[in-house]
Amino acid sequence: MDIKLKDFEGPLDLLLHLVSKYQVDIYEVPITEVIEQYLAYIATLQALRLEVAGEYMLMASQLMVIKSRRLLPKVVEQAELEDDPELELLDQLEEYRRFKLLSEKLGEQHEERAHYFSKPKLELVYEDVTLAQDKSIIDIFLAFSKVMAEKQASLRQSHATITRDEYKIEDMMDFVRSQFQDQSRLALRQLFKESQDINEVITIFLATLELVKVHEVVLEQTETFGDIYLIRSKDEPFS
Repeated sequence: MDIKLKDFEGPLDLLLHLVSKYQVDIYEVPITEVIEQYLAYIATLQALRLEVAGEYMLMASQLMVIKSRRLLPKVVEQAELEDDPELELLDQLEEYRRFKLLSEKLGEQHEERAHYFSKPKLELVYEDVTLAQDKSIIDIFLAFSKVMAEKQASLRQSHATITRDEYKIEDMMDFVRSQFQDQSRLALRQLFKESQDINEVITIFLATLELVKVHEVVLEQTETFGDIYLIRSKDEPFS
């Protein structure tokens, strides 16, 4: 079973999404935290064996340079002897934000004008996963990346275990359904509490995405970069 995920329009679009979460001016965001979230997102895609475009990796390397400069102690304050990559990045983000807002306004005008013209009905087919009550998949990916990091650390400290060769998404969908027998809402991280290896963790996550895709489960996040909660859909009772 293949699950295709909606891509951002580019690394700047991803960064702008992360920055907008803080609801402050672009030049006032905690850039180190934004970098950590960006790298966590890329690492999660790689853990899921999803292809990451080269432009995202290039941006990741640039962000690592900015992060390393932030962490290094400033012995002597130099007055603009060299370009500041952090400031350049923020300038790019601000410019991208302005163009994106303009594009959205033009799009709204186009939709409004379309009401005045008759057009043949088109059948649109989307293969991307659409998460209910969530404008972007990045939130669930960021929450999952925290679970992955914690689980990997836990497994490294535990004794060696014998792992199964293969986990099926269909079986894990039934497992997720079973977690709702006595409750209608649970935290995403709760699903992975008893997992014994990373392959099992990844398969449970993909099974969760599939349940969201078929509207058996909806997602809820009450705070920025907070835990993701799964809510059983009232229209789709589990057997």
